[in-house]
Amino acid sequence: MKHFLAKHATIKHRLYSLYYTLFSYGRGLIILTFCLWIGNIISKTLPIMIPGSIIGLLILFFLLAFQLIPTCWIKNSCNLFMRYMTVLFIPAAMGIMDTYSLLLDNWVPIIFGCIGGSIIVLFLTAFLTESLHKPRIKPAITATNNKENQS
Repeated sequence: MKHFLAKHATIKHRLYSLYYTLFSYGRGLIILTFCLWIGNIISKTLPIMIPGSIIGLLILFFLLAFQLIPTCWIKNSCNLFMRYMTVLFIPAAMGIMDTYSLLLDNWVPIIFGCIGGSIIVLFLTAFLTESLHKPRIKPAITATNNKENQS
């Protein structure tokens, strides 16, 4: 889009830049929508309790991990969604506020659940990080050790 607004660009170059940008956003949105659609179909047909959006994200992950689609195809669309993510959470926050009385009645378990879950995640992350980054020292076998073991 930067080239479209450049002062020195010709009309042909501006139109090509605009077309390429719109095509890039459209292609990414189509791929994201297709993965969501397939995930929703799988979620409704199979007797599993996983939401279709999560299955769609897993499909997208596997498509990207096995390089069946290049990352540059969805990069612009994903950046657009990430830029305006807070706006996308407003409907969910308003849905939570509809059940405000339920939240008020159960605030103690919610607070303890949040704190307890955070502590569990903190300790598990620390334990896994420490165990994965611990240097593994293998004993060096020297010629003198071999002679001692043979005798």
